Amino acid sequence: MRNLGRNDKTRLERMFRTGLDSVSAEQVEQAAARTGRKIGKLESSGIPNSLEGLWQDIKLLYSLVGDVVRGRYRVPYRTIGAVAFTLLYFVNPFDLIPDVIPFVGYVDDAFVVSLCIKFIGTDLEKYRKWMHSENKQIQEAEKGN
Repeated sequence: MRNLGRNDKTRLERMFRTGLDSVSAEQVEQAAARTGRKIGKLESSGIPNSLEGLWQDIKLLYSLVGDVVRGRYRVPYRTIGAVAFTLLYFVNPFDLIPDVIPFVGYVDDAFVVSLCIKFIGTDLEKYRKWMHSENKQIQEAEKGN
């Protein structure tokens, strides 16, 4: 698998930092919709084992943006900007390394996802805990019915 060079990483870091501050509310909603479609498409074709960690991270980011769009969860705007930029980068087939190149096409996506997770780490951990709490409440309510 191809590794990103230093220049590629620097370019992606610059794009990420610029992108997270310039994402509009409309783009946040687009990120949620477009990512949902891509997740469905990719899951129907099967996710390679080598991409499983990346896949779980993307699904968590997708869940976060969805809960924010639906008003179920709140995060600082820079956090949702970072997530939306990352998901829009992921769904764009014409990024630094085109996704149509098997496996190699996701190297840059993995790097951007890792930048995002590093940037929003504390907020993402709070969201994980909130999700766990929400799921627990739902399970308890279902047992009561």
